[in-house]
Amino acid sequence: MLKIKIPGMMCAHCENAVRNAITKAGGSVTSLDLSTKIVELEASLSNDQLIKILDEVGFDIEFLN
Repeated sequence: MLKIKIPGMMCAHCENAVRNAITKAGGSVTSLDLSTKIVELEASLSNDQLIKILDEVGFDIEFLN
């Protein structure tokens, strides 16, 4: 499991954009908390791939583990 923080994720629209981008790339969001902006996911993506995928939908990320 991978844990990331997405500081720019503010609303349900942002949540959907993040979930859709990760799912489209073959990953699965296991937990998403808008109040802490922390997302836990399962994916066989490199960190660079994940950065690119979320950058394309307008989000910067921080890796927490």
